[in-house]
Amino acid sequence: MGKLIRVVVYVLGGVVLLLVAAAIILPLVVNPDQFKDEIAAAVQSHTGRTLDIEGDIDLSVFPWLGLDIGHTSLSNAKGFSDRPFVSVDEVQIRVKLLPLLSRKLVMDTVELHGLKLSLETDPKGRTNWQDLGAGAKEEQAAPAEEQQAASQKTPSAAGLAALTIGGVEISDADVLWDDRKSGSRYQIEGLSLKTGAIRPGKAVPFELKMALESKQPQISGPLSFAGVVLLSEDSRFIQVSKAVLRTELSGEGLPGGELQSQLGFNATLNLGTEQLELSQIALEALGLKVEGYVNGSALFGDARFDGELRLPEFVPREVIQALGQPLPEVSDPAVLGKADASLKFKATLDSANLTALQARLDDSHLKGTLAVKHFARPAVRFDLALDGIDVDRYLPPPSDEPVAATPTAAAAAGAQMIPVETLRALDVDGKLTIGKLKVMKLHSSDILVKVVAKDGVLRLQPVQAKLYQGQYQGDIRIDARGKQPKIALNDRLEGVQVGPLLKDMTGQDRLSGKTRASARLSMSGQTPDDFKKTLDGKLSFAFTDGAVKGINLAAMIRKAQAKLNGQPAPAESGPNQTDFSSLTGTATVRRGVIHNTDLLAQSPLLRVHGEGDIDLPQEKLDYLVTAKIVGSLEGQGGKSMTDLRGIEIPVEIAGTFAKPEYKVRLDQALREKAEKKIKKKIEQKLEKNFGDQLKGLFR
Repeated sequence: MGKLIRVVVYVLGGVVLLLVAAAIILPLVVNPDQFKDEIAAAVQSHTGRTLDIEGDIDLSVFPWLGLDIGHTSLSNAKGFSDRPFVSVDEVQIRVKLLPLLSRKLVMDTVELHGLKLSLETDPKGRTNWQDLGAGAKEEQAAPAEEQQAASQKTPSAAGLAALTIGGVEISDADVLWDDRKSGSRYQIEGLSLKTGAIRPGKAVPFELKMALESKQPQISGPLSFAGVVLLSEDSRFIQVSKAVLRTELSGEGLPGGELQSQLGFNATLNLGTEQLELSQIALEALGLKVEGYVNGSALFGDARFDGELRLPEFVPREVIQALGQPLPEVSDPAVLGKADASLKFKATLDSANLTALQARLDDSHLKGTLAVKHFARPAVRFDLALDGIDVDRYLPPPSDEPVAATPTAAAAAGAQMIPVETLRALDVDGKLTIGKLKVMKLHSSDILVKVVAKDGVLRLQPVQAKLYQGQYQGDIRIDARGKQPKIALNDRLEGVQVGPLLKDMTGQDRLSGKTRASARLSMSGQTPDDFKKTLDGKLSFAFTDGAVKGINLAAMIRKAQAKLNGQPAPAESGPNQTDFSSLTGTATVRRGVIHNTDLLAQSPLLRVHGEGDIDLPQEKLDYLVTAKIVGSLEGQGGKSMTDLRGIEIPVEIAGTFAKPEYKVRLDQALREKAEKKIKKKIEQKLEKNFGDQLKGLFR
């Protein structure tokens, strides 16, 4: 037994002496520099590029089997810049010799200093590294038997009992991305990477730092990425924990000129099952915070993702300012003061489905679902519900400046009101409900809008709303397929109190009453002037228990009668309006001119008939109202004038919308009445003297 031990000791001692001798002798008898030309020739043969090893190649053996390589560069591909594709100032790799005897690979820290990498794309989209993959493709194309034989000759990493790396240290590295096809150029300078000891199954801390310099877009500043990474012993499982990515970027290429951000997360990647888990996501940037998680599956095939994201309360006006955008001019300075949002999602690389969507802006809350398919040409589907919003608060305050009056100015102001190209690309099918809405001073509630857009045609149908104690129903169609967009409207109002509606809409109190109205209209063009000139269609309306305000027919008749009689105008009392129990009519519209022949208003005092034209493009009136007194004027604030009962009194309305002119032709009415009386008396005399022979002569 003692003899055996002595033999083992002698053998081990011999091995040690042999290794020591090799460590002393090999560097003396083997000069690695003599292989430079052979290495360069092999690279030239396989890649067509020039490998230039300017520095020395140093070899050490014991206790570390080490290789130090000085400045080395590999030339760029043909047709690209004169910059080397890659160069390095120094590479240092050391492997502990004795553990190799027991199939253990123990490496010192791998050091790489002064790496310069230039990644380029030419105007045709060809890259300066795609030719380096040719050798790999040829190897893949080789017969399976040859690949198997080669694998049997090559030592397998799986044969190692253990693998330990002291760490990786990369310093003073530069990476250039020069894409001449897209015109973008990014420069990463001073890149450094430092890791702790790397052992399978053990967590490894790492820290990556760099400075980004981009000219197109113009962005510069430092970035850092740190965390702890764990690689499973079978290399199929990667876990990153406590990961933090920080940026302090600035430049004209960024919204607002700067971006200070921090992204934290934990990640787990299972290469075997192709699954990804991102948890505890926390992003802070531009005054926003994003929290949540993301899961992924089938990552290397038809990748699918799901997760949940939340935006805790933030101040929208601060985000707008952080983006470098001016704050919108609003009527209420208190708006844009608070917002938040949350959603759940399922997505692929070409689609997204948002569920449990909730968003709040100031006092308005939105919830529902939204789905998008085919990102390149999106197909949007949605079902959204908004509890209420006062849009006027977000609109600019009313301007005191005069509105452009000329057709040219109006056309310029309203140019391209309808985004034709956007409409042609839309593929939308969705529903929106709004509990309460105020816009352009109009109030409505219980709103339903169904939106369908496809192949250049947008349709809102049905559009329903409750407003001013009544109901609105509409069908709106915009056809953007032709040279000029075409708009078709089919609207109905039922039971609406028109007085408050018109007052809110126009600021003028001209008409009151309960309304039933319908309109079938069409128009085309891109400006309000175009719309008025091309407006065609039909209208019908009926008002009950109301009044036309701003015109008092009874008072106008009294004044006209007093003038004819040479008397002073009577004092007025009561409101300046003409009451009616019903007001009905229909109209046709042709090129913006509304033509009406059957206006009929009835009241205890008057029967009113109207006909004429309303020219929208020219904003002119040419209308005749014929009023017949059927009752007493006493109820209209004046004395009874029974002598006018039954007379049809014409009232001419002419001029412009801004300055209408009213003329009461009472003299004409009285003259016609006198003529009728004279004719009747003559006819009676003739009948008395000549019998029925001349009866009806003056009719």
